[in-house]
Amino acid sequence: MTSRLPRLSVVILAVLALSACSAAAGADEASSGTGGTIELAISETCAEGSDSQCVSVNGENVLLPSAFEQAGVEESSVTGGGQNAVDVTFNADGAEVLHALTEKAARAGDSARLVISIGGELQAAVVVMEALEGDQVQIALSPDDNVQEIVDLIQGG
Repeated sequence: MTSRLPRLSVVILAVLALSACSAAAGADEASSGTGGTIELAISETCAEGSDSQCVSVNGENVLLPSAFEQAGVEESSVTGGGQNAVDVTFNADGAEVLHALTEKAARAGDSARLVISIGGELQAAVVVMEALEGDQVQIALSPDDNVQEIVDLIQGG
């Protein structure tokens, strides 16, 4: 896969509280939009060079998933408050996909990763400690990443 922009340095994939976090972010958001998708899959870690399908995603070596599940996004926006992050609200189907895959990853053990693809590009391989509930997540990025470009990719732009 060829990257259209620098690889994301995803620091955190965190469930936002459905109360204060999402309400506080609204005032400072630079841009938001509706619709779109994020692709999710479960994979296993691998040793570099051990397999032709072993790829590095932000320094984490994982086997390239053979298929991704589409997680529908209701809304995505640049997080307010000076954070370099994207707030994502999944639609009902997307929230179900997120919950099912994070539950599967948590049960699979230490070598399992939730692989995130946005705009056809592998963006992160995340350790999942427990199944995520709800429909909101925040993806924190490195200071060098262009958050608005990521929002645009989620929305299919």
